[in-house]
Amino acid sequence: MSKNRNESVIPYDRNRVILTPIPMKENSTYINASFIEGYDNSEAFIITQDPLENTIGDFWRMISEQSITTLVMISEIGDGPRKCPRYWADDEIQYDHILVKYMQSESCPYYTRREFNVTNCKIDDTIKVTQFQYNGWPTVDGEVPEVCRGIIELVDQALNHHNRDKSIGCKSPLTVHCSLGTDRSSIFVTMCILVQQLRTEKSIDICSTARKIRSQRPRLLNSFAQYEFLHRAIANYADLHKLSTETASSEC
Repeated sequence: MSKNRNESVIPYDRNRVILTPIPMKENSTYINASFIEGYDNSEAFIITQDPLENTIGDFWRMISEQSITTLVMISEIGDGPRKCPRYWADDEIQYDHILVKYMQSESCPYYTRREFNVTNCKIDDTIKVTQFQYNGWPTVDGEVPEVCRGIIELVDQALNHHNRDKSIGCKSPLTVHCSLGTDRSSIFVTMCILVQQLRTEKSIDICSTARKIRSQRPRLLNSFAQYEFLHRAIANYADLHKLSTETASSEC
């Protein structure tokens, strides 16, 4: 229980992320993170809670063990129950056998992009991790952004980066985290799936996609405002990318 932010958001056993055990360390295989099926029904995403001070090492172990190269952060840095601790250092820091080295950052209108080198010192294996931290989500619990452009830009940038890595053989899940690993993360993942569906099929089914997402982790897409935001966001996405809005309809 000390590794969970909220006792009502516990990953289901059937699709939780399991870490490699560390000898003589209790509960070392547990992290509050869930595999989420993507458009092609593969384990394309991981949704996880913001790491706690005592789970930052577990968080970076998951990044290393799952070979995650695209990381999306939809939370604010700081102290408090709704804030995320700064889980990286200005230069480098080591957790058990995982060495995390901060490389560089870039500020963009809707997000901050950071790059890290994450090394498993046991096997001398290093992966390059790109983090996209979204800026500007409403601070009031349960609210969604008034405009969709920021989320659209975040989805485009993260998917493009992830797809480039896939094209050279990387099959790791795109990973996203927010406070409890619930509302914000589920909106982002659902948007990614809807974008892939729209571009592939020229039509979308928001209702079925939302139902499928909700079955894979507690408290995902749990308000009408979030569901309505998805309709606005995918319609705006279609307009922005010159895709027919007539095909962007929900079959519910």
